[in-house]
Amino acid sequence: MIVRTEKLDIDPGFDIEVIAKKEQIVFFDIETTGLSAGKAGIYLIGTVTYEKGAWRLKQFFAESIYDEPQLLDSFFKIISERKRSGRVILISYNGDGFDIPFIKKCVRQYSLNHEFTGTVSLDLIKKVRPYKVLLGLPDCSLKAVERHMGIYREDIYSGGELIYVYEEYLSRGQSDKHRDELLYTLLLHNAEDIADLLRVLGVTAYESAFSGGFEPVRNSLCGNVWDIHARLNIPLPSGIYRENELMTVSMGEEDRQELNIAVNLFKGRLKYFFADYKNYYYLPKEDMAIHKSVGEYVARSSRRQATARTCYQNREGLFVPEYEPVFAPVFYKEYKTKPFYGEISGLISENENTIDSGMTKRYIMSVLNGIK
Repeated sequence: MIVRTEKLDIDPGFDIEVIAKKEQIVFFDIETTGLSAGKAGIYLIGTVTYEKGAWRLKQFFAESIYDEPQLLDSFFKIISERKRSGRVILISYNGDGFDIPFIKKCVRQYSLNHEFTGTVSLDLIKKVRPYKVLLGLPDCSLKAVERHMGIYREDIYSGGELIYVYEEYLSRGQSDKHRDELLYTLLLHNAEDIADLLRVLGVTAYESAFSGGFEPVRNSLCGNVWDIHARLNIPLPSGIYRENELMTVSMGEEDRQELNIAVNLFKGRLKYFFADYKNYYYLPKEDMAIHKSVGEYVARSSRRQATARTCYQNREGLFVPEYEPVFAPVFYKEYKTKPFYGEISGLISENENTIDSGMTKRYIMSVLNGIK
């Protein structure tokens, strides 16, 4: 078994301790000779841990197929050492779907006494998938995320292609100079996979933001525009900008922790629809619906049975477009048309031209869910 170590000079651009203490974290990635642990094996396990004030890469490489148990022993030793600081956070990319199940099968195959007890898995691909469309990713591969974040590799191979490189490595003699070149290629791919996880870890900031990880800073109404400004708890690795006829949303564009929303308000008349239309009459001249208990006193010629589309009352006011009902009641331009609206006329502060911060935060959440 070959063991390679390296001190990494990397700035994640992200406060990793919002997840856990650095000493509790193990970034890891495996390279295998196939997709099935029953038919293939692990030839390389790489880890990155925080030691002596720096992130350090450690790789365990199998010089032959007989080294696999040593690789597994070395990997679990690293986990065991981290447990002294508390539970261990295992950070990977698709580790839940591939790496961890593969390792477990190999451990059983060799009857080794290793378990993942006392560990928590943080699989970053699960943090990317919900935002694939929003981020404009062609797919959820690690390399696609790296390109989106402006990370460029020296490595040019895929994991599948490297299976043949490893097979060629095994076929070469110890004195073959080309063998060292093959080893470099194999180690490079794994090293970049793991080292880049420190940078890609920033994608968890999107989940934080879209889960309410922000605080409104200020908001104001200027004419028919509601300007909202909030501060994200965690800086985004890259900005998001969305614009439509309803609003403009900017997140992490110039300032990575800034969230700005400019909402185009509607001033005028909208309709509030009653659900139990069978209990209402529609008055065509007045263009409104009234309850039958009152409508019985209206001449039959001036009323008719209300339908779902005519069972409404009109309201003049200032309204905000909504993706989810935040401001009750809900108003429409016509029956069930989109967007629907909430009235904010009566919610404006008397002292300042602003909306209550609690309602503002709820509205921001509804917008973020809408654009996602």
